[in-house]
Amino acid sequence: MSASTVCENTKSSPSEAPEAAKRDPMKKRWSRRVAADTVGFADAIAVTAGSTIPAAIYQQFGGLQADWALIIQSSIAASVVCLLCLKYWGMYDLNRMHDFPRNPERIIAALGIALLLVVGLGLPKAIENTHLWVWYAVWGTASYTMLLGNRIVAHAILAKMTASGAFNQRVAVFGAGPIARRCHDFLADPALAIRFVGVFDDRIGEDRINPEGLTVAGKLHDLIAASRHDEIDQIVVALPQQADGRIQHIVKKLKQLPVSIHIVTHISSDLVSQDSSAHKVSNIGSVGLLDVKKKPLADWAPLVKRVEDVVLGWAFFLISLSFYPVIAIMIKLESSGPIIFKQKRRGLNGKEFEVFKFRTMSVAETGDDVKQAEKNDPRVTEVGGVLRRFSLDELPQLWNVIRGEMSLVGPRPHAIVHDEVYSEIIEQYANRHQVKPGITGLAQVSGFRGETSTPDKMESRVNLDVEYIENWSFWLDLQIIARTLWVVASGKNAH
Repeated sequence: MSASTVCENTKSSPSEAPEAAKRDPMKKRWSRRVAADTVGFADAIAVTAGSTIPAAIYQQFGGLQADWALIIQSSIAASVVCLLCLKYWGMYDLNRMHDFPRNPERIIAALGIALLLVVGLGLPKAIENTHLWVWYAVWGTASYTMLLGNRIVAHAILAKMTASGAFNQRVAVFGAGPIARRCHDFLADPALAIRFVGVFDDRIGEDRINPEGLTVAGKLHDLIAASRHDEIDQIVVALPQQADGRIQHIVKKLKQLPVSIHIVTHISSDLVSQDSSAHKVSNIGSVGLLDVKKKPLADWAPLVKRVEDVVLGWAFFLISLSFYPVIAIMIKLESSGPIIFKQKRRGLNGKEFEVFKFRTMSVAETGDDVKQAEKNDPRVTEVGGVLRRFSLDELPQLWNVIRGEMSLVGPRPHAIVHDEVYSEIIEQYANRHQVKPGITGLAQVSGFRGETSTPDKMESRVNLDVEYIENWSFWLDLQIIARTLWVVASGKNAH
């Protein structure tokens, strides 16, 4: 794990996070990637504004006749080239948030290359020849001034944010010993914006391990609890090579958590599943690591997914609102009982919440004996059967999405009693809790909608849920939403 990468369910009920993970109060933290991309966006605006603002002034007061379509075209082309040059020269280095690069000479070189390329493309035809070089001179001067000003401001702001801990990435080590000591010593540099959370190990005692002067913060269950309480971003498994069986067992437990996981590279890569795409080598200082798993939904992803949920969630909610009174009346006319059925489910990090659904059964099972609906289930009312056929019973969950408890797309939440059962028999089951549950998901559009009557079917659903988490993208969500409409229309597996 380079400093740039460090910048960022075993069934275990959530418990109090250990004290070692709570020493620093929780602060509003920012992704280094988001911060650097924001500076890049401001750089692009500077290049574009340096072109368009002088042209507008010149047109207003100097009688310039300009083709604005070509001016915008040339501005965008120049901004893209300038950003590519700056990126190639390390001007968006995630390692240097405390000393974000300014480098006036690189800025002027990147801008010069961009403007020369625009000339070569013939885009300056946007300006009359008599004004061409005046416009270019003013463009270059204005853009350089704004770029340098943007860099100076970004340098000051990001340095202040780094000092306040805004970019702190919290790294814990499982396994006490010399490797943990070396990680601690490297991470002690405050300029790296990395906080060493602590050492965790199940084998505590002077006769079992030598913690190299470090305090052991807790055992494996404490590490899991701290991760579920969002106190840890990355975990390094640092155990002796001869402990390969133990390492494999621990990594499987940790993969359920929404954190990045690494093991020291003296461990053979056959200890992790061969279908993983995260097998990359990185480092913490002089400690070599093998990346086992990346933190899901990092950097821009949480913001993109939340905007998606809020915008589309409200849109679907308002579109479907007219159905609510009709459905409510039909439910009430057929049987007594509440219109809205509420049941406890587990969401992100295993946190419990109440899910909302239109009642479709003559009974409301919310305790320890919850049976999945089956084909021709006598508990399902006639109105309930229609609602289930077209998934209209799920509409109230749009409110769960708007409230932030669920997403439109994600692993479907199950009754807590089913979580308990399947966590015991399916190894990856708790991995589903790394993200918010969804109204629909990859499993539902892949033939696993409705009842999962056997452990094999549930395992297939879980595998698809984990595949979704590992490969999430905005476009994948849109594809799943589109496919959901077809699945609902077909009525397959709806009962």
